[in-house]
Order: sequence, then structure tokens, then C-alpha cells
Amino acid sequence: MTQVLPPRSRVFHIGPQKTGTTALQMAAAARRSQLLDHGVYYPGASTTVGHRYEVAALVGKAVGWKTPDSMPPPRQLWDQLVDEVRARPERVLISHEYAAGATTQTVIEVAQTFGADLQVLITLRSLSALLPSVWQETNKGAGNRSTFDRWLRQVLDEGSDVHQIIRRRHDQGTLIRRWSDVVGPDRVTVIVLNPDDHSFLFHSVEQLLGLPPELLNGANDAAAHAANRTLTVPEVELFRRFNKAFRAADTSWSDYDRLGLHGSIPRVLGHRTPPSDEPRLTMPDWAADRADQWSEQNAAAVAGSGVRVIGDVAWLALPAKRPRGPEEDHRRVTEVPIDLAVEAMLGISAAAMGREPDFRVANDPSRQFNRFTARELGAELYRRGIKRLRR
Repeated sequence: MTQVLPPRSRVFHIGPQKTGTTALQMAAAARRSQLLDHGVYYPGASTTVGHRYEVAALVGKAVGWKTPDSMPPPRQLWDQLVDEVRARPERVLISHEYAAGATTQTVIEVAQTFGADLQVLITLRSLSALLPSVWQETNKGAGNRSTFDRWLRQVLDEGSDVHQIIRRRHDQGTLIRRWSDVVGPDRVTVIVLNPDDHSFLFHSVEQLLGLPPELLNGANDAAAHAANRTLTVPEVELFRRFNKAFRAADTSWSDYDRLGLHGSIPRVLGHRTPPSDEPRLTMPDWAADRADQWSEQNAAAVAGSGVRVIGDVAWLALPAKRPRGPEEDHRRVTEVPIDLAVEAMLGISAAAMGREPDFRVANDPSRQFNRFTARELGAELYRRGIKRLRR
């Protein structure tokens, strides 16, 4: 039985990405009022899923694709979240995977901000299983145009910027030490995801937060799972080529965020059920071999970290799935299924009309931030602050 965290814990779930973060955030958002009934506060408006912009402001990360004018969201967003958390007597859950990229100085700041109430939650899975998902995420959420093979070579080249980014977030022993050296190993909890039991994460968090069984897991419904499922090879290549052509035109991140990230992509994920034999992405053998070595090193580092570990550390050393045929190479895709094309077109059409991907009238106040660049968002927040003071 997992020990429940102290009543006033400020639980900071830092990811990293593709370790059940979105699924947990969706479940917490769906059960926000029930969480509060059981002494757990999940900050944000009723439509807020994760704390993306707030944590991006904390770590100084720009949201969206990189341009010469890219800027992180205004620091005010994180400061407002801190004020909201400080006012609560309950346990509080903050969650976004951008925090896995925090520098040591930022970790120290978070520790000073929340003091002895801070509890750090890290979710982990095998790097060998995770890398294809991370690259897919860049296609879904960052307008990626590069091929998987090229990206893998950058990831595994110790001299590349991509390698440094991945190592900061996914070198699991280093990630744990960066936080445990500051807050102490007794205030860091690692949940190793069970590859054969998707409910393991939810049940573990329920126990940590003192919640009734199935409160979070019950929110992990089929629709939420579909919205966060893995892309097939034709799907990922369609989006990659769309990204390449879209970004070559006179477009902006806000255009892509509206039409792609909140239009075609969620429409395909939520409304298309790929056939079971549609190819899934796998790493080539040369990359799988090196990823497996890194996974074994990660498992050993986590086992010796001294922090609380929920789950089997051996799951972190599970090897990569090996390619079974050339059809699993997305570069070979020359045509896509008609139903995939139709769903992608419907998603863009709905977004262009200001609708949700299923054509419901959009009613999400949190989306208002997506209309702004970082500079515009800062100016808008400043304007609202001045207006509030004048009242």
C-alpha cells in the first residue's frame, strides 16, 4: 500500500513528456470538483487541462515552433498560479511536463516557493519505448518537419542540441538527482509506468493523494484515451508533410495552434479508429540498440537513487520494439487512407469555423491565450491588471 502524502502537500508532477502526463491531467481536470471534495485542489478554470503556460513561464520555454521572436509566456502566469496555490489549505496538484526541463536554479526557486510542503512526482517509462512517442509528439504539438531517422541521429549524437534537450528531460537518474539534491530524496516519488496496465498510474496517484479508488482511473475513459493515442505511420507522415507545407507558407504558430493542434490532429485522434494492421512506428535497429543501452543505464540509476519508487524498476529497461518490415518507415508512405484524409479535413474545417473538432460550438475560455504571441499575451495581461487596479 502506497503511503499517502501529507495533507498540505504541493505535489508538482514534472513529467517528463510521454509518461502519462496528458492522461493524468485530463483525468484530474475531468474530476476537478470531486478531487476538491476529497481534499485535493487542481488549479485552473473548469476547462483547464494541464498547467502548460504557467510552467512554460516558470522554465522560460517558448510555446510553439521556434522563430527569432519566440518568447516564453509572461512570468505573471506562474506567479498567479503560485498565489492561487498558497491560498489553498488542501493538497494541491500541479502538472506539466515542461518542468522536466527545469534548470537547477529553477528547481531551487520552486523549492523556496513551496518550502517543506513541496512533493515532487516523476513518472517514467522505458526510453526505448518512449523515443518514437516523443518524435510523434513533435509532429502533433510543435509543427515538426524533420524525419524520424534524422531526429534519432541528433538524439544519439552527444554533440547535438537535440541530444542535450532529450538528456535533460529523459536521462532519468540525472533528472531525479536534479530535484532530490535540492528537496531531499524523501520528497521525491517516482512512478514507473506498467506497460501492461494503463490503470497503474491512476491507481498509484489515487493512493498518493488519499483519493477513493477509481476516482481518477474512472475518468480515463475511451474518449480520453483515443485523444492521446499513438499515431500510426500514415497518420504521422500526413501530419509531418502538412507541417512542412504549412510552415513554408505565410503562417504563424497561432494559425497552426488553431487549425492543426486544435483542429485536424484532435479530430483524427478522437474520431478515427485505425485498423489493427495499420503500421506503427518503430526505431531502426541501429537506434534501438543504443536506446536499449541507455534504458538499462536509466533503470540502474533509478534503482540507486534513494527516492521512493512505485512500480518495477525493471520496466525501465524493457527493450525497443524492432521493425518487422519496411512499411514501418514513414518515409515510404506515398498515399494515405481516405478516411484519414477526410477526418483531417473535417478537423481543419471545424477549427476554421471556430468550432470544436466534433463541430460543437467552442466554449473554452482557456483557449483565449492561444490567440496571442508571448508579447501580445504579456501586454494583454498588463492591460487587465491595470484595469483591475482602477476598479
